[in-house]
Amino acid sequence: MKEKTIKSFFMNIRDSILYNVPFSKEYNNFFDYDKNISQIYITLFQAGNTPIRWGTRQESLSKSINRISNKLKENQKFKDFDLKDSSKCRIMFEIITKEYECNIRNLTTMKMKSPNRFEPGINGLKYTYEGVTRFFMPTDAFTKSIMSVNQLLNYLSKQCGISKITDKISQRVHLMRREDIEYTFIESRAYISFGDEVLELERGYPSPIEFNKEAIYDKTLKSINWLVENMNEDGSFLYYYDPYKNTIIDDMHPNMINPLYNNILRHSGGTITLLRGYELTKDKLYLQKAKESIDFLLSTFETHTYKDEYACYPFFNKKSKLGGAGIGLVAIMHYYIHTGDESYRKEMDGLVRHILSRVDDEGELIGYYIHPNFNNGEPLINPNDEVKKELFSFYYPGEALLGLALYYLHVRDIDKELKKDLLKKAEMALDFLVDIRPIKYIHLFEPLPADAWLMQAIEEWVKVKNFRKKSYIDFVFNDTKAMFNHMYTNENTLASNKDYIGGFFYKYGDHVYHDASRCEGVVSAYYLAKYLGDETKAEWIMKNMLLSAKGLMKTFNSEESAYPHVDPKKALHSFRFKLTRQWVRVDSVQHAACFFARLYKTDIDINDTTAVKKP
Repeated sequence: MKEKTIKSFFMNIRDSILYNVPFSKEYNNFFDYDKNISQIYITLFQAGNTPIRWGTRQESLSKSINRISNKLKENQKFKDFDLKDSSKCRIMFEIITKEYECNIRNLTTMKMKSPNRFEPGINGLKYTYEGVTRFFMPTDAFTKSIMSVNQLLNYLSKQCGISKITDKISQRVHLMRREDIEYTFIESRAYISFGDEVLELERGYPSPIEFNKEAIYDKTLKSINWLVENMNEDGSFLYYYDPYKNTIIDDMHPNMINPLYNNILRHSGGTITLLRGYELTKDKLYLQKAKESIDFLLSTFETHTYKDEYACYPFFNKKSKLGGAGIGLVAIMHYYIHTGDESYRKEMDGLVRHILSRVDDEGELIGYYIHPNFNNGEPLINPNDEVKKELFSFYYPGEALLGLALYYLHVRDIDKELKKDLLKKAEMALDFLVDIRPIKYIHLFEPLPADAWLMQAIEEWVKVKNFRKKSYIDFVFNDTKAMFNHMYTNENTLASNKDYIGGFFYKYGDHVYHDASRCEGVVSAYYLAKYLGDETKAEWIMKNMLLSAKGLMKTFNSEESAYPHVDPKKALHSFRFKLTRQWVRVDSVQHAACFFARLYKTDIDINDTTAVKKP
């Protein structure tokens, strides 16, 4: 269908609703309209309003649209929509194109070729309960922020009234699998207006997606600016926002005394992101805001001594995490590298001493200094192996070692004894992580690596004399290879799931993980390969990394894609968690922006996204 035709089609829809003009019959053959299955929905979206929609299936396309027009105008909220202004009121048109059997008891998102695979945003459900037929349209996954089977069935339970029977989601899901509810899968084609343009939707997201170096730069800075715009007066960041519910209360921590949950590791990640913005632009606003966020970090610090010297650590949410000290140090180091400002030197030295105090005799970095569930909330000085195992983290040691590397490489006039201790314990920790950890904690390892921070740390440590060990370098490239071996590509992805390309899976068939944090590890591997002069490996990494970058772009909240949000400006230019899950969190923005900032600085052709095999 040509662009001018779909535009005129939408103009006819708008005029039909607005001016009581019968929809033109000349469009009746559009979309291969089938009166037996072609249910049509038209939805009106406008900022500040709850969307209104109506669906029907009449003898012809024109009769269906005429029916919908009349029903929309009967809605009491119709008067709140400014249909005359296409920049305000957006219209979505969706038509069912396929209907086929499904077994609701075997509904899954985990088996790629299962006949009962629910692919959020690609297929939906037609279901009949107590004589009433309803539709969960494919785009509803995107507009209603639904990704999993349980989320889907819980949502359907509310639509048909089953939720009134029980408050427990598990029981609602069980009831929705009852045999007396008839289900079939449906697929659709959908379009959304955007001003005077009309965009086709893929999984609810407008297409095509612009992907080139200019777009990367633009979206990276816009996402960093989103963090700036969502800083609180005390220097902290907005931690969480759900555009679907229009709430900042984190669903993952509903029982907290303070429902506005925060996390000091992700806060420091936000600081690093601001400094990536400065790195790209030299705009001093980013430095100013980074300093404000560092001051918030420092407000959480407690102190102790290490070898009779000052040491400090973040204490937040009744916990002191190794990662909090590690990323906190990384954040302050980025500020120091860009400014040379010595005003945080005491805290930098103190964080280093604290991290060194957490390296045990075997080289293991202990994940927590204080945890309310261990040792009565008192400092964990010499925890036993069982406690170490319970406090194990894949992320914290890498974060700590990255902070130590940046400190060693960039800080002036480090105390000789501290430098000696730092080199010794950093090497012990790296040796433990690379050589001992895979044996000691083998049962905790997943097939998809999750140690991107350590990859970043090794990228820095190999610049230090005697730290360019083959085992460290092999760790980075082996993890990169494992990630690419667990990545969706053109070769292993179904035609209907092309937006999976570049994303990761633990087990083939998983719903895709477009994971910016892992991408940060991959881009570190690229820089490491370039530093070592291995151009063949660097090219292999880049080719595959570009696939991940393009896939990750589909989680960007653009002007075009924000149509279902109650307040489209609130999440605008942020990155959300998943293809259809609408949650935004400071780290979903942070990881994506930091990855794209480093990707932008590489000297490559961004438009070349063909994956190649490992050399």
